[in-house]
Amino acid sequence: MGVLFKRITTALVVVMGLSFSYGCSSSTWEDAQQADSYEAYQRYIEDNPEGEHIETAKSRSDNLYWSSIQSDTTAESVETYLNKFPEGRFKSQAQAKLNKILSGHAAKGRVTGSNVIIRSDHTTESPSAGVVSREGTVVQILEKYNSTNSNEAILKRTTTVTIKGSQQKLSSGKAISVLADLKDSVRASFNTSQFGKAEATINKDAIEAIGGEEWYKIQTRDNITGWIYGKFIQEM
Repeated sequence: MGVLFKRITTALVVVMGLSFSYGCSSSTWEDAQQADSYEAYQRYIEDNPEGEHIETAKSRSDNLYWSSIQSDTTAESVETYLNKFPEGRFKSQAQAKLNKILSGHAAKGRVTGSNVIIRSDHTTESPSAGVVSREGTVVQILEKYNSTNSNEAILKRTTTVTIKGSQQKLSSGKAISVLADLKDSVRASFNTSQFGKAEATINKDAIEAIGGEEWYKIQTRDNITGWIYGKFIQEM
């Protein structure tokens, strides 16, 4: 009886020791390579943040995860990839796929101004991606963004300014960037066809700050995609 009890006790100690050892072990590069799965590489990354193979593990993890959602047509799967790999190898492909998915059931909006500039990004200083020339044009709304840049503004009306001694007219709706507050006026920069990037002093009653306002990412019927300031979009 004593011998049997001793054997059982020894076996339990061995099993418990193995369990404890297994539970506390960290993932090795060999483990990750053998499993060759997104989950295995993620375990290696988490357990070895400064490991010798960390960059290879991140790259392999990225590739495997992207491959796993190739046939998935839901926006959620692509958004999850972009969240997991914000600077991933397939970032541009994922964004294009997401835009295509969203455009299939995107909300519609009506442009409320004429010759409204479509920007390449949600800022007045970003390059133009195109122009909506006709007021009332219907576009697809792909995304919204709330601006926090307090220096951005647009002109509420056509305004005449002096640039290098020359009088120039700036049209209503033109985007400007406020450089300095001068009490009743502001010093602002903007782009012009004649002078390129220019500066001038503009009365405050002629401008409208747009910091904290929404921008809409839109797509036109002729497949121009970009951002329009929210004042010029009416959701339908």
